[in-house]
Amino acid sequence: MKKLLALAFLITAALTLWGQSSSPLRFEIPAPPGSDPFNYVAAGKQGICVFFPTVSESGKDSISWSFMMTDDQLKEKWHRMVPLHKDVTYLKSLSTKDAVYLLFHDTKRNNDGNIFVFMIIPRLQVITEHRGTIPDKAEVVDFEVSDNNAFIGYNSRKNQPGIIGFSLVTGEKRTFDITTEKDALLLDISIDTTRKNIFATYKIQYSSTRNHLFVNQYNSPGALEKTFDFTEQVEKKNFNSAQYIPTGEGKGIVAGTYGFNITSTRRQYDYYDYYYNNYYHNYYSPYSYSRQSDYDANDDKTPVSDGYFTAIVSNGVAGKVKYFNFSGFNNVFKYITDPSALRLKAKPSKKKEKAIENESSTAEVNNDRTLNLRLITHELLVSNGEFIIASEAYSPEYHTNTQMSYDYYGRAFPTSYQVFDGFRYSHAFVAGFDSSGNMLWNNGMEMRDIITKYLNRKLNCLFEKDEIVLFYNANNKIAFKTIKGNSIVENTSYTTLVPKRSNDQPYDEYLGTIEKWYDDYFIATGYQTIRNNYLESNKRNVFYISKMAFR
Repeated sequence: MKKLLALAFLITAALTLWGQSSSPLRFEIPAPPGSDPFNYVAAGKQGICVFFPTVSESGKDSISWSFMMTDDQLKEKWHRMVPLHKDVTYLKSLSTKDAVYLLFHDTKRNNDGNIFVFMIIPRLQVITEHRGTIPDKAEVVDFEVSDNNAFIGYNSRKNQPGIIGFSLVTGEKRTFDITTEKDALLLDISIDTTRKNIFATYKIQYSSTRNHLFVNQYNSPGALEKTFDFTEQVEKKNFNSAQYIPTGEGKGIVAGTYGFNITSTRRQYDYYDYYYNNYYHNYYSPYSYSRQSDYDANDDKTPVSDGYFTAIVSNGVAGKVKYFNFSGFNNVFKYITDPSALRLKAKPSKKKEKAIENESSTAEVNNDRTLNLRLITHELLVSNGEFIIASEAYSPEYHTNTQMSYDYYGRAFPTSYQVFDGFRYSHAFVAGFDSSGNMLWNNGMEMRDIITKYLNRKLNCLFEKDEIVLFYNANNKIAFKTIKGNSIVENTSYTTLVPKRSNDQPYDEYLGTIEKWYDDYFIATGYQTIRNNYLESNKRNVFYISKMAFR
C-alpha cells in the first residue's frame, strides 16, 4: 500500500448524556475514571455488539448485563438485559457472518455449569444461552466454535488440562483428555473445519530446565487419534506461546515464542502461576488485559522471550523445531528501548555488529543471545501462503523519589525509593514463514510514548497484495507503517482521532484498540478523559467507538 492511508471518520451514534443533534463522528458512553466495563464485538455489516455489566440487580448475587446491537452506522437496533451471577467474567468472543459467540466463566459457582456461551444472531435479534462445566478453579485457555459446536480448553492447578465440547443446538457434550503427565500446560486449541479434527497444543514441564512441546489430534467425538512429538527440542529453551494451524491431511505448522530456560542467571518461576496469570492471559484474548496498580519488578517472574520458533507436521510426522533468535532480526537494536535488554546485547566487533543488525535474517537463527523481552503475543496469521507471527514488547518503568529521614540523634539523611509508573511499549516484531517453517522475512514497528498500567494487544495487520500495513491506536492517534517483507515501504505516520466536539481535548487514555470491521472500514475504541472548557461540565470520562475508512 504505497499510497498514504487516508482516514475518514464517519457518522457515530450518540449514546451519551451529552448527545446533541449535531453530534459528529463517534459513539461515547460515560465511564467512571479508571473503569473498564465495556466490551464489543465487530460483526461485519450487521454492526457491532456492545455489552457490559450494569448497576441493576436482578436477584440475589446477580446483576444484569446489557447487550446492545448497532447497525453499520453505529445506531442502536435492539438491546437485551440478561441476568448473570456477579462473579461471571467475560473472556473471549468469536464472530461469523451469521452469529456472534461470547464466552463467560463463573469463577465462584458451579451448580448449573460454570461456562456460559451466548450465541447472538443479529439478523433475528436472538440471544441463546448454553452452559458447560470445567473443574473448579480451572482457568480457561482458549475458545473455538465450529459447526455450532463450542470447544473450551482449560488448565487446572495440580490436575491435568482438558477440553470440553458441547453442541449449541442439541446440547450434546464431549470431553477431550490431553495427558496423564503432571505439570502439563495447555497452550492452544484449533479446529480443522474441513476434516472435523480438533488439535490441542500443550507442553510438559519435566524439570526447571526441560520442557517439551506436543500436539494432540482428536476426531469429532473426542477420541485421540495421534500425538505429534516434535524433534530436536533444545533443553533450557522454554516454550512461552504456541499455536498449531492444520494445513491439510496429516499436515500443519506450530509456531510461537520461546525464551532461554532456567540458568544460574535467569530467575526461576512457578510455571503455572506466573505463566498463565501474568503472561498467557494477554496472548489468548485480544480484548483481555492485565492491569497493575502496584507493581514490583523483583516479584515479576513473567516468562521472557528471546525469539520465535516453528515446526511442521508432514505426512503425519512431526518435524524439527527451528529457533529464530530476535538478536538476528533486522534493525533489532534500533527498536529496543528497555535498558536491561540492551545491556544483554553482546559486544562483538563493530563490523560484525553492524552486519548482524542490517543483513536479512531469513535463515534459522539459533544462538544463545538473550534479550529477556516481555511480549504480548498475537495469534498466528495466514496471508498469501505465509504464516505470520507478531508480538509487542513492553517493560516496567519507574521514577525515583527521594525524601529526608532522621536517625536517632535527629540527623537528616536522604532515602530514595522507586515508584512504578507503568509499562512502556517499545516495539513490535513481525516475521513471515513458509510452509516448511523457514523464516522468509522479518520486520518491526516502533511503538512510541505508550506508558500504561493496562496491558492489551494494540498492533494489528492489514494485508494488501504483497504489502502489510502495521497499525495501532494509542495517545489519541492512529500510527501506521507499511512494509513489504524485509523492506519498509512507508515509515511510521500518525493521524489524530477526530473528537466528538471540536473543542474536546483528550488528556488521558488507556486500552486503545483498532481493528478491521468490514470492506474498507475500521473501528477504533478505548477509554479517554476529555476536557472541554466550553462546556458547563468541563471534564468527562468515556468509552468511545469511532468508525473510519482507509482509502
